[in-house]
Amino acid sequence: MWLYMVLAVVLLGLEATGQGLPSQLRAYANDFVSPVLRLLEQPIRAVQAGLERIAGVGDIYLENQTLRDENDRLRQWREAAMQLSRENERLRQMLKVPGREVPPAATARVIGVGGGAFERNVLISAGISDGVRRNLPVVDESGVIGRTIQVGRWTSRVLLVTDLNSRIPVRLERTGDLAIAEGQNEAFLMLRFLPEEIVIREGDRLLTSGHGGVFPPDLPVARVSEVGEGYVRLDPLGILGKLDYVRVLDYHAVPDEDAIALPPKNGEAGEQEQQP
Repeated sequence: MWLYMVLAVVLLGLEATGQGLPSQLRAYANDFVSPVLRLLEQPIRAVQAGLERIAGVGDIYLENQTLRDENDRLRQWREAAMQLSRENERLRQMLKVPGREVPPAATARVIGVGGGAFERNVLISAGISDGVRRNLPVVDESGVIGRTIQVGRWTSRVLLVTDLNSRIPVRLERTGDLAIAEGQNEAFLMLRFLPEEIVIREGDRLLTSGHGGVFPPDLPVARVSEVGEGYVRLDPLGILGKLDYVRVLDYHAVPDEDAIALPPKNGEAGEQEQQP
């Protein structure tokens, strides 16, 4: 013990007098101990890696079990959805109700944006050669964005729902009440002609009503963002600020009964044939 104390005092004295011997001794000691520490560190690292691997296996097992449960629930929902789809199709056939699926006339890319103080429209890369006509509805993956107003051979101009000239007949999804969604040349729309007794809430969705013959029913248009004194503000569901690809729907409105030409009777047909 006295030997260690004397050695410590000598080293402290050398350190105080500015001799470099203690620092060199520490450096040599570090060099000597470093391989030993590395050797002793290997089993410790191996044990840590094994523990982490075991913990990872446990996490993977729990995650796998969670995914298996979710897969079972999704399979049940899928079976229920398929059953409802089959029942719906049978009821449609029994009642002779036409389906509401509207095929796309063309899928096009937005190649130009027209904007200004008095217009909100875009130019798309589809025209008459692609089967596009005037006043066809245009949608993206989220909802209605507008309708075609000018159709060329290879391009068409689309009037956006936010344009001041845009008027879309809509219905409140929650209650079924009818109204009009008007463009304001802003990023939002306004809801007009909604019955005063209807209680509308923020977050309510507006769908196309099918009236007017331009838009098919049940397309998502907008969501109520603000309800104030005498006004209802809507946010369009279509991603108008980041339009890339859009679909032009090949929608043919069902004509009114008065517009359907009834076939002439036999006597009338004979009289018409006899007339010069």
